[in-house]
Amino acid sequence: MVFLPSLFPTTLLLLLLPLCTAQTSTSTTATTTTQPTPLTSPSLTSSNTKYVYQGCYNETTGIDGTGGTRALANGINEVKIGQMTVPMCLDFCSQKGGTVYQYAGLEYSRECWCAPYLSGASEKMDEAECDLPCAGDEGVVCGGNAKLSVYMVGAAGSVRSGVGFLALALAGTVLVNWL
Repeated sequence: MVFLPSLFPTTLLLLLLPLCTAQTSTSTTATTTTQPTPLTSPSLTSSNTKYVYQGCYNETTGIDGTGGTRALANGINEVKIGQMTVPMCLDFCSQKGGTVYQYAGLEYSRECWCAPYLSGASEKMDEAECDLPCAGDEGVVCGGNAKLSVYMVGAAGSVRSGVGFLALALAGTVLVNWL
């Protein structure tokens, strides 16, 4: 094989040409993340559609540092022995005294709690923890032993999904309200 010095620059240029003229391309991939749909209460027949089921939460009365404050405090409640249903509680929380409470919760099959916030000390529990049927509709769960079936006005899954929180000191107890 004969090497011709005059062809070397041309050959080198031809070999490097694809590298020099290659175009860069940028590709953008859009991804969409979907949140799982929260469980809904079966047989919910209330005409009150403002409330959306959020899950099972623990009661906070026995937690150190809460001063015995409830998970759903500074609101109203009612007890309907042998009668409580989810629609009855949601209607109570949205119509009593002209106030629509942000949160509604059912506990012990018969208790309905309405409040402007859910305490930051209350934690979401496994759904199996809310295992007591409603006193007035045994086909539907109404909380458990010191556990609340919690409903909230607004979009599904929006409990504590905000970007920050505001701690309010009320009677020596810190309560958390997520923005």
